Amino acid sequence: MTGKDPTRRIRSLHSKSRSGCGTCKIRHKRCDETHPACLNCTSTGRKCDGYEQVVDKRTREWRNAEFRDSFDNQTNFTLQFRYGLKVQPMVTTVPLPLATPYQIDLNWHERWHLDFYHHCIAVRLSHYFQNSYWSRLLFQMCQSQIALRHAAIAMSAWHTQPDRILRSHKDDSKPSLSLHHASKAISSLRESLTRSTFHSQSSNRTHKQVVLVTCLLFIVLALFQGDLHSARCHLASGYKLLIEWDFQKEKDSTVLVLRQAFAQLHVHWFFCSHSELFSQDFKVPHSEHWIPSSSSEALSKITTPRYSGFDQMDRVQEFFALIVGLILDFSASGFNIEPAGFISCDAAVLLSKVRFCRSCLMVVLLELNGLKPEDCDTLRVFSLWIEIMEIKIGVAQSLKPDEMVYDGYLEQFKRVTKLMQTIAGSRSGPSDIYFSPLAYRSSVFPTLVWTASKCRDWQIRRDICSMMDDQSGGDYWASATTAALKRMIDTESNGVKPGENIPEAARACVINVKIYTPESKVELRYRRPKHSPHLKHGSDEWESDIMSY
Repeated sequence: MTGKDPTRRIRSLHSKSRSGCGTCKIRHKRCDETHPACLNCTSTGRKCDGYEQVVDKRTREWRNAEFRDSFDNQTNFTLQFRYGLKVQPMVTTVPLPLATPYQIDLNWHERWHLDFYHHCIAVRLSHYFQNSYWSRLLFQMCQSQIALRHAAIAMSAWHTQPDRILRSHKDDSKPSLSLHHASKAISSLRESLTRSTFHSQSSNRTHKQVVLVTCLLFIVLALFQGDLHSARCHLASGYKLLIEWDFQKEKDSTVLVLRQAFAQLHVHWFFCSHSELFSQDFKVPHSEHWIPSSSSEALSKITTPRYSGFDQMDRVQEFFALIVGLILDFSASGFNIEPAGFISCDAAVLLSKVRFCRSCLMVVLLELNGLKPEDCDTLRVFSLWIEIMEIKIGVAQSLKPDEMVYDGYLEQFKRVTKLMQTIAGSRSGPSDIYFSPLAYRSSVFPTLVWTASKCRDWQIRRDICSMMDDQSGGDYWASATTAALKRMIDTESNGVKPGENIPEAARACVINVKIYTPESKVELRYRRPKHSPHLKHGSDEWESDIMSY
């Protein structure tokens, strides 16, 4: 025996079999792979579990599938975090229910994107535009119209495409899913229009509505992508078809919703094409001879906007929240009205921005040659805000800012009341005032409250209270606010005949209203000027009153 260690025996290398039956794998036996059952099992009286097709993990096919699964999970988590909504696929491995037969021709990914549109995108759009078109009409028409179905999937695919959310992966070998379904929507729309020439008049009317609804989807998709030129072309063509088909004479609710949606998108196109107006660092031109560009060439060369998609909508809502907050400090639980000399230091800057927005919107509507400026209630809301802000700034800059100074702005208060009446009268029609940042409750109603509290003219207060009664409806905040404001007006007018001037001692300089929703009650607290004979125990005393609404 030598001193050297004996040579270790090395096990021979061989590939592991993955094609045997399930029973032999459990027993760790070599399977003869006889079909339909192996002889190793049948000869010993065992039951052969059969053969299972297993993907070889060493192949590129398995690695790509594993990467797509992990990437899809990361994408879904990002979507849930970004939109604040848990999106669940309508179908996983179970068959489609009978309630959704229109989805039979869609694969799993297409059903997922359609579900994402209905449960996330449509909810956001409905909240922003305050229009039932996005969540109701479009959902109903998607069940019967293939073009709309593909257009909705295209919009959802753009919002959820990986190269927008996760920059770590981008597949350029295949066309974009959003582009693919947008093309299919156009092809389906062409086929639908071709068939419509052989149908009856009622069917032809339905096909026309499908064209307009699909056009609206393409407008929003182009705006989300930042393609303002394409959105403008779709908007101008769609509105032209709406006018040519003479839908205005019809009283159908679908037609009214479509007219309202086109009116809203005219305004939203302006917001997207002038997104710099809603950034905090934007400075309004101070030149007295500055005129907004009104040439078609300038509009056709618009660059990519600074914000797009829901980011643009958020910027617009934040900007208008600042303006309305300057007019009236209100929340879901009530509102506060400060004394005459109190005003924000940003009031002059916001006033110049609103004036600039009104001028630019006027030019854009004229250039689009669609919605007429006299039919655009957004312009009226801008004018309404400008009048109110000019009154507040003028009173604050007066030598003696008190409640009596407001009497010198009677003519402006009359213009404000007239604008309010015009806007209130247009709410029953296809107005763009339902646009969420300019929704009646958050844009016009606060101005009603502030005007009625500061203008002591008997006729104006009577007209405003009448408008508030008509517009409050079932809104608890509007009903409670109207009740508190009427009580405040009755308190100030106690002993004063209609048409007579209310003395300064009787006027409330500070008003605070708190709404108690569970009890359906509202508390009114107010203070009168110092040394007022109405005070019981000296100055700065709060008077209060609680009432039901």
